[in-house]
Amino acid sequence: MKRSRDIRVVRTQTALLEALERLIQTKKLSGITITELCTEADINRNTFYYHYNNIIEFLDEHKQIVLDELNDITDVSTTHSKENLIEIFNVLKYHPHFLNILISPNCDLDLFNDIFAIASKKASFSLSKHEDDFTNKELLLCTYCNAGCNAVIRSWILNGMRETPEEIADIIWESSKKGIFSLMFPNESFNY
Repeated sequence: MKRSRDIRVVRTQTALLEALERLIQTKKLSGITITELCTEADINRNTFYYHYNNIIEFLDEHKQIVLDELNDITDVSTTHSKENLIEIFNVLKYHPHFLNILISPNCDLDLFNDIFAIASKKASFSLSKHEDDFTNKELLLCTYCNAGCNAVIRSWILNGMRETPEEIADIIWESSKKGIFSLMFPNESFNY
């Protein structure tokens, strides 16, 4: 179907994603039939087969849409910009049904890993110099920041993306700038 502005196509894609999200809660992806999916989505099987050969092709197409949107964002590591973080989280927030399918224990695909890898790379913090010029301490600090960022992204998706993209960007940006302890315990002083 590809990305379309045709309201009928958008409605069909949304109906399929919502139906698959419901079905995958109780059944392995590999066990969901196109008939079940179309019945749950209240669309005709011929409509599905006109655009896709199988469910994996449908998910692959949507994965490519998300990857393209993420790839259009400038890496935070090159801009050091909270606005870029907000863009990343806006892209993810725009695809909740798809992400819920991918993180389901019943999804037996690695599609989420591709999306998560791009989102994490885009949100990665690094120093403004070539990687060979990093000290070991600087590499370890970047690794620490990036691992925390990755954990926040995963947790946010798993918890239903209740916070706004701006709130998630603030958490990551402020903790990277000020340090986690100063944010968690603002009234305490730490001996540095």
